[in-house]
Amino acid sequence: MTEPFLIGEDMTGGYGSVDILHGCTIAVDRGEIAVIVGPNGAGKSTAMKAVFGMLNLRGGRVRLAGEDITALSPQERVRKGMGFVPQTHNIFTSMTVEENLEMGAFIRHDDDIAETMEQVYALFPILRDKRHQPAGELSGGQRQQVAVGRALMTRPSLLMLDEPTAGVSPIVMDELFDRIIEIARSGISILMVEQNARQALEIAHKGYVLVQGTNRFSDSGAALLADPEVRRSFLGG
Repeated sequence: MTEPFLIGEDMTGGYGSVDILHGCTIAVDRGEIAVIVGPNGAGKSTAMKAVFGMLNLRGGRVRLAGEDITALSPQERVRKGMGFVPQTHNIFTSMTVEENLEMGAFIRHDDDIAETMEQVYALFPILRDKRHQPAGELSGGQRQQVAVGRALMTRPSLLMLDEPTAGVSPIVMDELFDRIIEIARSGISILMVEQNARQALEIAHKGYVLVQGTNRFSDSGAALLADPEVRRSFLGG
């Protein structure tokens, strides 16, 4: 059995002396969408941050494309092909949309970023229309598009999204999920934490239900949606 493109394996760790993750494993294959769901305080965002190197693991490891990256900093992981969009404070509000996207290309020194920017504008046409507008003047959904677009400017092979639909309307949520599907179809792996569990699992190839920092359920998105216990305990019936 081949190893997944990304795997955070048997991860144990937290902040200070308190462990939040307890032997948690998260994996995603190339071009697939993996979704982490669970109740508040389950360790979902902590698992994402562990994969990105934002907290030290006391146990387990993280591997990307077969390489052990457990000891690498977040900045080094970006250079290895990871893109990360945090839930909050994920754009520069005083900068224009285009300046935000240009900031996303900070690791690219020797090539023309215009082609990638054009791909972002094709994915999010409203950003082209508003490219000279300060990002702080945009709606919540449009800000999320800027944040995702900026991460895509690094040309990641893995894109991590921490609650990308938080605080947006159902219509905007559906639109964001459609764009996330498009990104995955382009070959980029997606690892996503989501509070809107049912809708997220509908687009997920893999789903992970975390409870108190451990894997409670792990299966395909469709299988988790069909599981009576998952539906009853985590999806509202």
